[in-house]
Amino acid sequence: RGNISKIFGELITLIEPDKREGAENAVSVTLPYSGEIFSVPRNVDIIGTMNTADRSLALLDTALRRRFEFVPVLPDARDDAGAPLAGLRVTSGEQVIHVPRMLEAINQRVEALYDRDHCIGHAYFTPLAKVADGDERLVALQQVFSTRILPLLEEYFFEDWEKIRLVLGDNQKPQDAQFVRESPDQDEDLSRLFGRDHGLNSYSTKRRYAIHEAAFSNPDAYIGIYESLAA
Repeated sequence: RGNISKIFGELITLIEPDKREGAENAVSVTLPYSGEIFSVPRNVDIIGTMNTADRSLALLDTALRRRFEFVPVLPDARDDAGAPLAGLRVTSGEQVIHVPRMLEAINQRVEALYDRDHCIGHAYFTPLAKVADGDERLVALQQVFSTRILPLLEEYFFEDWEKIRLVLGDNQKPQDAQFVRESPDQDEDLSRLFGRDHGLNSYSTKRRYAIHEAAFSNPDAYIGIYESLAA
């Protein structure tokens, strides 16, 4: 959370491969407090992780960037053997929620409406594998969605509920399976709030949305996220 360049200081030069201890162009510095001579050994690797959704990435200057190799690690929604979510399902009676396909559908929509850097990570769902399948796992999935996924989408889209509905496929689901419901009768709602002679146009006022709590325990709400994308 600090200024990375200032934290590294003179190490920016010392960490270069040809400036390491014993290298052709080895460089050392005198430590300001102890007065000891210091250099970086050849066998030291510096590894850093960064969340691309974090705006503080702008603090990385070019001098520091060119001394590192950057490897993107994207959310892994594969269902292949060895993948983090491989074989992960949530069973409720005869209904089966395919978690990898659900995450893939969510991230395709997030990428289309926002960008790739804000796709939701698979780590939100990996703990489900440690919970017994059935009602217990469904409760765990409900907890993940209500306390982590939905609040994250609210932050991403600045509470633009229409886009959140699109990400979750709510616009393609029956009412009972929608996580976010739109007020069914805007005109009647305005009359209830402001009286019959309010003079407001339903097109010039914001539509009203509400979170449908019962959907979090409804398997169809999760299946409906990816069902429309099935080949």
